[in-house]
Amino acid sequence: MSHTPEDYCRSCTDTVHLVQGKWKIHILCAIRTGPVRLGQLRRELRHASKKVLAENLRELEDAGLVLRRDLGGSVRHVEYDFTEDMRPQIHSILDHLADFGEALGSSRLNATSAVRTRS
Repeated sequence: MSHTPEDYCRSCTDTVHLVQGKWKIHILCAIRTGPVRLGQLRRELRHASKKVLAENLRELEDAGLVLRRDLGGSVRHVEYDFTEDMRPQIHSILDHLADFGEALGSSRLNATSAVRTRS
């Protein structure tokens, strides 16, 4: 994968723009373990309204990351899952973000304790 610095930066910026927001990462993390229904998301993300979750799911669907699947039946049954071609990339980016967060957290703890021992 050879990118110019400008292309690389643009790709990074586009990705961050796509997943930014209060609930999108939470939604992606919930879907990471398998298909979810809107009701499940509402129970997991109690402070997010149904409207906001639906809007975020629609944006993720429009971007080609999430697939909305209507399973029909007498009771409406709709699931959200990753699109097959994006699943590995989404898993990878979430794993990298989690690893980065863990490293950042431990480095912050180490820096904080170092400052306290110097004082």
